[in-house]
Amino acid sequence: MSVNQPPPPPPPPPGDGYGAPPPGAPGPGPDGVPWQLGDALSFGWAKFQANVGQILLSALVLIVAMGVVGAVGFGLTALLTSESECRFDATGELVCEGGSGFVASLVVSAMVSALLLLVALVVGAGLVRASLAVTEGRPFQFSDVVRTDKLGQVVTAAAIIAVLTFVGTLLCYLPGLVVGFATSYTMYFVMDRDLGAVEAIKASVQLVLDNLANAVVWYLVGGLVAAAGFLLCGLGALVTVPVVLLGTAYTYKRFTGQQVAA
Repeated sequence: MSVNQPPPPPPPPPGDGYGAPPPGAPGPGPDGVPWQLGDALSFGWAKFQANVGQILLSALVLIVAMGVVGAVGFGLTALLTSESECRFDATGELVCEGGSGFVASLVVSAMVSALLLLVALVVGAGLVRASLAVTEGRPFQFSDVVRTDKLGQVVTAAAIIAVLTFVGTLLCYLPGLVVGFATSYTMYFVMDRDLGAVEAIKASVQLVLDNLANAVVWYLVGGLVAAAGFLLCGLGALVTVPVVLLGTAYTYKRFTGQQVAA
C-alpha cells in the first residue's frame, strides 16, 4: 500500500452492522443469555424436581383455595342465573321462555371470573415470592408462600386487576383476556421491586409491551402446560402449575435483564 493512500474507513459502530439484533428484539441479560422458551420450561421442570416437597405442599394450598372459590362461584352462578325453557307450540314452532338472558349471564360470569382471579392473585403472590427466591439460588420454601408482608400491595393490586378483568369480561370477554395478559407480571414486580399496586401494574404492562412476541409465546404455552395438568383429574396441576410459575419467574428475570441462578 502506498504511503500516499488514505487509511481505511473505521468499522461501523455496534448496532449498525449486519449482525445487530432487529429493533425491539429483547437483548440478553447480564450473563449474556437471552430468553428462550425451552430454557424457561427446562428451568421450571428442573427446579420443581429439586424442590418437589415444599412445592407440592404450596401448590396444594393454592388448588384447595381455588377449589373452594370455584365451588362458591358455581353456586352463585346457579343461584343468580337460570336456563330458558323451550318447547314446541301447537304449530310446531320452537318457543323459549324465561331464563336469565345473555346480559345477565355475562354479568354473573364476569363477577365469578373476577372473584376467582382475586383469590388466585392473593394466594399466588406467595408462590411468586418463593419462585423468585429460586431464581436467586435459594430453595423454594413454604414459609415464603405464607408470609404476609406486602399483603396490602398484593390485595390492592389484585383488586384493581379483578375490577379491570370484570369490566373487560363484560365487553364480550376478549378485553378481559388482554387485561390478564398485560398484568401477568404485576405480582413479580410487587415481590421483586417492592412496587406499589398501581406502579406494579404499569410496570407489568410496559414489560409485556417491551417483550411482546416472547411474552405472547410464554403466556400461551405456559397456559397450555398449566391447563394440561387439570386434564389428569386435576392431579397433574400439582406439577404443571408450579412448573409454569417457576418458568414465569425465570421469564420475568430475563425480561428485566437480571441474572438467574443456575
